[in-house]
Amino acid sequence: MKTRGLSGALVLLTLSACGSRQTTTTTPAVAANGQTVTTAAGTAVNETANTRFNSAAATMRQHDEANGNRGDWTPETCNVVAGLFEQAANAQQNGNFPEAWFNRGLVYDRCGMAEPATTALNRALTAANGNYCRAKVQLGVMAYRRRDVAGARQAFEQAIQQDATHCVEGYTNLAMVLREANPTTPQEWGAVVRNIRSALALDDRYLPARTQLALSYLQQAGDDPNSRMIFLAGLVCAQAAQVAQTQNADLAPDVRSFTADLYNTWGIIDIRRNEIIKALEHFRRAYTLNPNMFEAWVNYGTINLSFRGYQDAKEAFEHAIALKDDSYDAHIGLGVALRGLALTQPDAERAQTLARAQQEYERARTLDANRPDAYYNLGVLNMNYMGGAIPVLRTARELLQQFVQRAGSTARFVTSVGNATRHIRNIEQTITALEAVGGGAAPAPATPPAAAPAAAPAAAPAATPAPAAAPAPAAGQTPAPGASQ
Repeated sequence: MKTRGLSGALVLLTLSACGSRQTTTTTPAVAANGQTVTTAAGTAVNETANTRFNSAAATMRQHDEANGNRGDWTPETCNVVAGLFEQAANAQQNGNFPEAWFNRGLVYDRCGMAEPATTALNRALTAANGNYCRAKVQLGVMAYRRRDVAGARQAFEQAIQQDATHCVEGYTNLAMVLREANPTTPQEWGAVVRNIRSALALDDRYLPARTQLALSYLQQAGDDPNSRMIFLAGLVCAQAAQVAQTQNADLAPDVRSFTADLYNTWGIIDIRRNEIIKALEHFRRAYTLNPNMFEAWVNYGTINLSFRGYQDAKEAFEHAIALKDDSYDAHIGLGVALRGLALTQPDAERAQTLARAQQEYERARTLDANRPDAYYNLGVLNMNYMGGAIPVLRTARELLQQFVQRAGSTARFVTSVGNATRHIRNIEQTITALEAVGGGAAPAPATPPAAAPAAAPAAAPAATPAPAAAPAPAAGQTPAPGASQ
């Protein structure tokens, strides 16, 4: 599940007396509380390095927060800001400034520049004598994104071994990997919960750990809406939301951003409990807190489809596609929403909307020609909304036949396969009748079939919405070293 960031990091404070200094000084930087600022390796940070670091961190935050917190990163800006952190690191003797190298890696990661990001993170580990939880965890996160789950797990385990008393995000991400391996025994679930509790023992306000705890209870609950575990999952979310609301000012900025993940998880729990109105509100809260949260937009659109809220669904899926144009489910969902909207539109406008729906289904088919969903939706579209001429009906029949073939005996398609089989039979009868009277078009059905596709992203409340899909990176929008304690 997608959780991001690091809690408990103190922003390295800029010293006003050093604001215009260009030469390197070995004078240690002092934080506002009078303590010497040190690196993760315990080395004092000099004033020049401190000034450069804080300037680079401020620039990084500006890019992160641009466009309504959507960010405005480009390869060019990533290279520039990464260079600022390199200058900060090189202001320290022998470049021994782990946090600066770490942030350089994060900046490159913002732009998907994996090779320089990895180099910078490994340099951070070297500068910290190999003992830097945040850098090791971030390398694990990058491995996870590459679907190298074994490599990610190894990195998280190593991070914990190297710094067992501080590596809260290492414990959290290890728990996530173990949970996603689908535990089946009490011992396996015990390992998941034990790591989560280890994270919370280090920082009981760490929202990603609380979210993982809720997800572990949700997973153990199965399909039983009355399960004690589903109740516990909701309770964990409620408590975590209270932490976020009552102590928001004390939480690190990157951890506050995890509130969106929390609300997305809470919405999924609501659906399992058949509390659809609450789910809608929680998904809305999630994408409001984090406009870049693809999963929250998809989930909000999905639930709206279930009760024919086509306009809201359309807008939600358009947002989702703007974030992730290669999402099969988002394109199918948008197509379903457009098809639903077309039913109440004037003829001219309806034709344009249906054409857009067809484009969305075709786009999904180009993304994955083996998935059945697009074939069903295209078949229904041609059967009922494209004029009813014999060639169009033949196209509809062929598409529905391809759907049945691809769906096979998959459980989630059983109902739709039955519907498609009936549609095919009706189409064949209609074609026979039209040919007998010399062609023409079949009349439009008085009541078109339900707008639910075979496998849109949860067109019914019983389906499971998309959870977030990435582990907690080692830091968020304001990564920085802390003052010595």
